[in-house]
Amino acid sequence: MKKKILLLMVLILVIILPGCKKILDGIVPVIPDGPTLTAVGTPVGGIATKMIGKNGGSLASADGNAELIFPAGALDNDKPISIQAVTQTTPNGVGLGYQFLPEGLKFLQPVTLKFHYKASDLASTLGDLMGISFQDSTGGWWRLKNFSNDTVNKVITASIRHFTVYAVFDCLLITPPKGDLKVGASMLLNIQTVLTDDEDLATLGPIDEELAPLKKITSQKVIWSANGIVNGNAIYGTVTSETAVEATFKAPAKVPNANPVAVSGQVFSTFKYHGKVFDKTSLVSNITITDGQKYLLEIRQTETAPPFVYKDTASLVISVSSDGKISVADIANFAPVTTPEIATVGDCTATWIKDAVGEMNITNVTGTISGSAGDPARVLILHFSHSGTVVPKFKQACAGAGEVTYGGIAIAGFPVLLSFTLTRDGGIYFIDDGQEFARLTLQ
Repeated sequence: MKKKILLLMVLILVIILPGCKKILDGIVPVIPDGPTLTAVGTPVGGIATKMIGKNGGSLASADGNAELIFPAGALDNDKPISIQAVTQTTPNGVGLGYQFLPEGLKFLQPVTLKFHYKASDLASTLGDLMGISFQDSTGGWWRLKNFSNDTVNKVITASIRHFTVYAVFDCLLITPPKGDLKVGASMLLNIQTVLTDDEDLATLGPIDEELAPLKKITSQKVIWSANGIVNGNAIYGTVTSETAVEATFKAPAKVPNANPVAVSGQVFSTFKYHGKVFDKTSLVSNITITDGQKYLLEIRQTETAPPFVYKDTASLVISVSSDGKISVADIANFAPVTTPEIATVGDCTATWIKDAVGEMNITNVTGTISGSAGDPARVLILHFSHSGTVVPKFKQACAGAGEVTYGGIAIAGFPVLLSFTLTRDGGIYFIDDGQEFARLTLQ
């Protein structure tokens, strides 16, 4: 009888001890037994399709964020290969998911899969905590063992052996990764965790891939700090835990000298991922404290030369402090577009030559504002600097004549100056003269 009791105790210890490293100070993570199950995402945008054969080839998704490269010998004959973006259902998913078709197609040689992501995606996590996952036929999510992540060019790459839904995910993810908060105001921060330990890697299925399940964690010990001070203080703002994964950050009564405030969550969990051990990992959300008003400025420059309509756009954030100081952040220049890109008039065909810079390409903005906060009418004046700006460039070919290129002439750039009268009750301000359009929106 004593032997049976001893054996039972040993079995209990064997079951319990592997989970002890997940238990800290009474916080017990709720860990699913198997991979997290979700529905398949629904299609988003267009589908990209290309015929690829035994000599190999490549194909990119319609949005350019997913890419397949087939080596010679991966397919035994010509097949229509498709990529369809789908809504993200991966635990801690990044961007969209992508369904690769035909579903279930297996390859004779590994195929290279590349995902392109944004700097803002990396701001929410650490590069070493990103990975590639796929969804099995039951809806369960698994991550690949072998991949590489180029955090400079923002490309994560893996070799795959079959088609299904693939997506990028983060083991740990903080939201929001950055933000703006007025003095005395509060915002909610959240750290989301997916457990996928190297110890769980196993070779599964006939495709001979090493995989580990993705397990969404709903309870996790997190220590919060503001500028390195646990729970923060009156100078930098306070952080109060709301749940096992959420906290409220309350901004200080005035803007601190160290601004933005680094609000960090330290996750008390030890695990091995992609060959690296993580222990007490910290993620940071950079919160800028403001004491005035913040505006989003959207600008569009339009040029019309029938049948072509050319549009160049940009956006930026303008902050006006209570003492009238102007600061500018998040300048974003977008590649110009022309509709149509090719046009035929009579016996001539004109083609727009794509240009990533365009007529705008804002590099710096300075501003002044008249009056004080609360004045019924304040005037905000913005001065713009540009680099490398040119007018639209086209090539024209006519019957019986050689090809001619025109446009592409260097210019100072648009706009040079914008002025807005800020009324006390206004929230959105427009400038529109048919060519130059600007919208200033109070955030």
